Amino acid sequence: MKWIRPLLIASALGLLALGAFGAASAPPKSYSFTILHFNDFHGQVEPVCEEPGKPCGGLARLAGQVSAAEADAAARGEKAFLFFAGDLFTGTAFSTLFQGGPEFDALSRMGVTAMTTGNHEWDFGPGVLVARVRKASFPVVLDNVKAADPAHVFWVPSLDLKAGDLRIGVLGVTTPDTPVTTAPGNTQGFSFSDPVAAVGAELAVHQKDWDFVIVVSHCGFEVDKALADRYPSLGLIVGGHDHKVLEAPFVENGVPIVQAGDRGRFLGEVRVTMEKGKKPVVTGRLLPITPEMPESPGVKSLLAPYLAKEESALGAVIGKLPAALSGDREILRTQEAPIGDLLADAMRSEAKADVAFVNGGTIRAGLPAGDVTGRDLYACLPFFDSLCTVRLTGAQVQSLLDRCASMPLQDAPGGFLQVSGLSVRYEGGKARGVAVGGVPLDPARSYLVACTHFLLSGGDGLDEFKAGTDVRDWGISLQELLRRKLESPRLALPEAGERIRRIDAPPARKAA
Repeated sequence: MKWIRPLLIASALGLLALGAFGAASAPPKSYSFTILHFNDFHGQVEPVCEEPGKPCGGLARLAGQVSAAEADAAARGEKAFLFFAGDLFTGTAFSTLFQGGPEFDALSRMGVTAMTTGNHEWDFGPGVLVARVRKASFPVVLDNVKAADPAHVFWVPSLDLKAGDLRIGVLGVTTPDTPVTTAPGNTQGFSFSDPVAAVGAELAVHQKDWDFVIVVSHCGFEVDKALADRYPSLGLIVGGHDHKVLEAPFVENGVPIVQAGDRGRFLGEVRVTMEKGKKPVVTGRLLPITPEMPESPGVKSLLAPYLAKEESALGAVIGKLPAALSGDREILRTQEAPIGDLLADAMRSEAKADVAFVNGGTIRAGLPAGDVTGRDLYACLPFFDSLCTVRLTGAQVQSLLDRCASMPLQDAPGGFLQVSGLSVRYEGGKARGVAVGGVPLDPARSYLVACTHFLLSGGDGLDEFKAGTDVRDWGISLQELLRRKLESPRLALPEAGERIRRIDAPPARKAA
């Protein structure tokens, strides 16, 4: 029986070897997870009609699509995460009336994983923003903002998530232009830094802890590309700010960048499959939010009482228009627009000024032909701003117009000025042939200029207004000025093209 012991030992060794071989030859484990995303919602809780009879979007339907996409991911055995890339506020009467409260409540009900702030989250001041975030069931992730008072910090610098054995890190950045694109004072006590450097600082501390890194960015496409160029180890950039409709991920330096338009017209869906230590496979698409999609009962019931209050407060007719006035964002920020003419004329007339300026970014929607309601008015002018006057020299006026002439046509900034009382030709990135009241602009003369408080405080980086003299705030809101215009039975709409002419495009803007 002495042979039994060696045989048992040999058999055990054989089994161990077989087990070791089996473990070595087993296929490596693959993990998949789903990322859902949207951006630049701008208070559009009701569907928007871009074509007659073809509504799209609507917050209750968007929430319904989120639920459906999450159910599909669960059926595949995948975990789903939902991210919002900023600008929840501002753009509708609804958002102005309730200062973003219902929108934040809806995001909590939808189960948002995290968001970053857009510049418009600051439009009602930091007090409102902090209150909204502290009531929410999800965190705000920010890396390039600091608070002078630590008690005012309402964000986390990063977020750690899990999908199976995978460790997912989430960072967030917002546009450093926020202090000049919201009203002065709204960001007092907060500083905004370079998003590319901020992401690098966080990666230096945490990247070793994560298998996959997501940056939720409200900085715009060019900055997102700069992030990808600097940090090729990033797994995904979920973008916003410039309202791009990216049907599939745009790959820059091996890093996928996604963005889902604006106003809840699309839900972005990204699927990630990866093995530890290997480059992930990332695919994505946009899911259009169409009328056929079921609404989320919970979000619909949440919004219903607010919509009823909005109708009661703003549903009355306040005036009439002989023709519709477009609020096209691109036109307002690159050329003369009749709706800009109408508002600037109202400002100049009220102040008896030589010239009036209003930045295109102030106007957020057009006005319909026929009956115009209070809701239409506040959708058009959602910011609470007032008429001001300031004395500027002709040289300062020339400098402002030169700025406008040099602004890019692609992703144009909101600081492009709509005008009244002057004519100008933009050619070769310069303002030429400027005339005030038909008389050539005199660099040495003082002109009385009507503007907004936002511009008077150097909003959109137009510091020439801050250098003026004889400042006066008239205490009249832009909404009230436009309402008076709409009430006039002799209202005549201005003809576009008489004030601003473009001869050629300005020089191309360099990538960030």
